[in-house]
Amino acid sequence: MKSEEKNRAVELRKTGLTYNEILSMLPVSKGSLSYWLHDVVLTDQQKRRIYAKDLEVRRKFVEYNELKHKDAISNKAAISEVACKEIVDLSQHDLKLIGTALYWAEGYKTSRAKQVDFANSDPAMIKLIMRWFREICCVSDDRFRARIQVHDMRTVQRAIKFWSLTTGIPVKQFTKSYIRVSPSSKKKVENYLPHGVCHIRISDTNLLAKIKGWILGISVAL
Repeated sequence: MKSEEKNRAVELRKTGLTYNEILSMLPVSKGSLSYWLHDVVLTDQQKRRIYAKDLEVRRKFVEYNELKHKDAISNKAAISEVACKEIVDLSQHDLKLIGTALYWAEGYKTSRAKQVDFANSDPAMIKLIMRWFREICCVSDDRFRARIQVHDMRTVQRAIKFWSLTTGIPVKQFTKSYIRVSPSSKKKVENYLPHGVCHIRISDTNLLAKIKGWILGISVAL
């Protein structure tokens, strides 16, 4: 049986058919086909036909992958849109828990901490924490200080203007900016944050103690 399949495969190959075309006609593995046909001599015309067929298969494969990729992106966008509508509004209780959790994750809270200090590069997160500071922590605007961490001192003024608009903190309340580039980001310009990192600081040890208490309250409630 194998001998008949091999002979048939050789005959088909000599007509200039591709491996995929032969496989669609014979119930054999591609490995067996490669072994049987590796020394079959083809004419230049047959080689050109096979090459053109291979290119067509590759093109269709690329088009299929691109279509799948677009469908995946569209599907994820639809899921995100539906999920977004599930968040209608934030109550003061929601805001209190979310802000506390954010500070728990991103705020400076060690035993050596002398002030409230929250840092992040995401403008949306900074806006949310600023709302938490103002509405839940009752921090007045004149008590905020901000400091910008950038990778290039030439971008300082642009970054300060951006974060001032984002936070609502006047430029005069921004302290001296500093440069810091993580080892993993060195020589990788695409890793640099366009507006740097914004530190929001409030010199209030009582508020820091309260925030730590809220964090403890959440951990106890788990």
